[in-house]
Order: sequence, then C-alpha cells, then structure tokens
Amino acid sequence: MKFLRQAALLLPSAFLLNVLVFLLTHGRDDPGFGVYPFFQAWAGDAAAAPESRFFEQALVFFVPAYALCILFILSITLAERALFGGRPGKAPSRYRRAFALAFPPLFFAASVVLFWVAERTALRQAPGSLVAPLLAAAAPFAAPAAALVPAAGLAGPIALLWKASLA
Repeated sequence: MKFLRQAALLLPSAFLLNVLVFLLTHGRDDPGFGVYPFFQAWAGDAAAAPESRFFEQALVFFVPAYALCILFILSITLAERALFGGRPGKAPSRYRRAFALAFPPLFFAASVVLFWVAERTALRQAPGSLVAPLLAAAAPFAAPAAALVPAAGLAGPIALLWKASLA
C-alpha cells in the first residue's frame, strides 16, 4: 500500500513535468496545441495562449483520473484499517529507504519517456492528431509500473552501499 501512496503523491509532479517537457519541446504552431471541440464549446472562443489552452485541456483529463486514484487508495486504506486495525509502527528497512530514494527520479524519467514515446507513436500513426494533452495526463499513471523494476534493482546496491558505509 505504501508503494501506491508514494506513486499517487508523485502523480501531480509527473503530470506537470510532462506538460513542461511538451511546452519546452514544441513550438506554438505545433498541432498538439490545437483545441478539442468539446473544450472550445465549453470554454468559449476566448483567445487564450496555446500553452495555457494545452495545460487546461490536459488538466481536464488528469484531474478526474487523479481524483479516482486518490479515492481508490483512500478506500483501500480505510478498508484495511477497518478489517485489520492499526499497524504497529516499526522502522523501515535499509532496502525500503533505498527504494524510496531510487523510485521518484526513475518515476519521473519513466513518465517523460512514456509520454515522448506515446506521442511519437501517435504522430506516426495519425499525423496531426490532437492526443498530446491526453497523453500528458495518462503517462504518469503508467509510469509506476515502468519504474518499479528498475527502482527495485537499483535499491539493492544503494542499500548495500549504505550498509558498507555504516560498517
């Protein structure tokens, strides 16, 4: 459960990182800055900057998914506490601390790589398609699965180095 909570806490930062990467790597005339018809009908014909429009459209996809994710984790936590009661607190192991150190950077890197690969694939399949806001919102949700194994593999040597430095 701690892994899911840690991943959920990192989701907004990964989303903002994906948006920042898109904004820094694409020009204002890029098709990814287009407007979804439902968004244009909802927001009106206000002449907003393409960057802010992209961010708002990506938020429309990210916020409901993030709210569902937080609600899911909260319901699991509450059910676990109701069934099994509170857990006695114990100090985390060296490996758990090393994993907590290795996971966030790999999570952010995986999120950006997944976003970049998905965007390139989508543009190859359908040039000019407007999927970048959706991909910027969805990539952080796939990143924990992509970063889990590399972080677990990297945590072992980090824990061993900590153990060697303490000896």
